[in-house]
Amino acid sequence: MRMKKQFLTLFAAGTMVAGSAFADTTLIYGNDQGQETTRMMLTPDVVKVSTNDETNTDVIFNGNKTEFVVVNHDEKSFMVFGEKEIEALSDVSAMMDRMIEKQMANIPEAQREQMRGMMESMIKNQMPKQAAAPVYKKSGDSKEYNGYNCDVVVKTVEGQSSGSFCVTEYGKLDVAPAEYAVISKFMKIAEKMASQFGQDNSMNFAAIGEVLPVYFKDAGQTGILMDVDNGDIDAALLTVPEGYKQQELPKEMF
Repeated sequence: MRMKKQFLTLFAAGTMVAGSAFADTTLIYGNDQGQETTRMMLTPDVVKVSTNDETNTDVIFNGNKTEFVVVNHDEKSFMVFGEKEIEALSDVSAMMDRMIEKQMANIPEAQREQMRGMMESMIKNQMPKQAAAPVYKKSGDSKEYNGYNCDVVVKTVEGQSSGSFCVTEYGKLDVAPAEYAVISKFMKIAEKMASQFGQDNSMNFAAIGEVLPVYFKDAGQTGILMDVDNGDIDAALLTVPEGYKQQELPKEMF
């Protein structure tokens, strides 16, 4: 269960960088009561998304390494997902097949087919149904939140309406092209992985332009852009806190 929560945290949203960050942007989102819910720290190399919910987690994405780090502050732990892990998690069916084959290695050949069928049924029944990728389309309407103008976006999943969004071009939020390139890469990978685990809340808006959300309400989360800060981000904020313990991923999954 803990592993599943870490995966879902990764979808809903460099690990160890050195030196200073430059030309940075922090987007701060809040709920209807003005309480901060999400903070997105953008740099030309690394993106960090922090959410203030029951999980108390951060996701740090290194665009140069194509590497995610999921930090669990309650447990003072973190997990690292490199390119190999991302590739495996982007095709859960193939990953399950590999796990089953490794389990079969120590079972007598005469019993393998029967055991394979039992294991396939057991594992696949526990996995969520893969979700179709969401489709985003501008409605033609516009709104304003806290002084930020945006275009209303309609999201559908298999033809059904899902969530509420309002977006604007990233440049209007003073986000630099290099920063947007990293967060865009983050969102594309997250969407592909999320669909494998029955999730559709990755917010990949690539089909409607180079945009970022000013408002979103989806999967039980609400975010209204409250502030844009273009001050330098301390490099220490883009690393795993000292003393946190790394949780190893099950090797049989990869």
